[in-house]
Amino acid sequence: MESRVGRDRDRASDDRHLMERLGRGDEAAFDSLIQKYWEPLVTFARGFVNSEDQAEDLVQETFLRVWQGRSRWVPNGTVRAYLFTITRNLCLNDEERRRVRTDWAMREGRVARASPSPHAEFMGREALRVMNEAVRELPDRRREVFRLVCLGGLSYREVSQVMGVAIPTVANQMSAALSHLRSALRPITDHRP
Repeated sequence: MESRVGRDRDRASDDRHLMERLGRGDEAAFDSLIQKYWEPLVTFARGFVNSEDQAEDLVQETFLRVWQGRSRWVPNGTVRAYLFTITRNLCLNDEERRRVRTDWAMREGRVARASPSPHAEFMGREALRVMNEAVRELPDRRREVFRLVCLGGLSYREVSQVMGVAIPTVANQMSAALSHLRSALRPITDHRP
């Protein structure tokens, strides 16, 4: 039985090989990389933007940047962490642009208040509302660790590379995030009809 470490090492080796081929302009390697990471990156981006279309646009931009920078890529860390770092930065930039646009619109009186996303309205269940609220309440770093691990599926080591923090810091932030979420959900899970 192959260990997780062995599988992760094999995946990282396969990914590096794809990036080396991509560096030589191999479009098939690029297609393989997209196929392998499209869904995890879209899921991760959706945690920032709450829109499937917008998340896909950001991931498309990620892969465009990978293609444009293919000859300059240096194997420093895992390819997976590299892709999530690009996506994370694009999401943060997009989040800032949306905040600035909303601020200006509110100043000009065009927006009375921010409306909830259609997804949040559709899902409307109390547990989801409480969970989303609890995630939003997390401090920025803790929320980002939670998103990278739970939505992005990254290992603690990969999150440490993406965020530039030590692995124990990632573990501590994740532990604190989960503790906060358990506390927030306790009234719902303990509720007896």
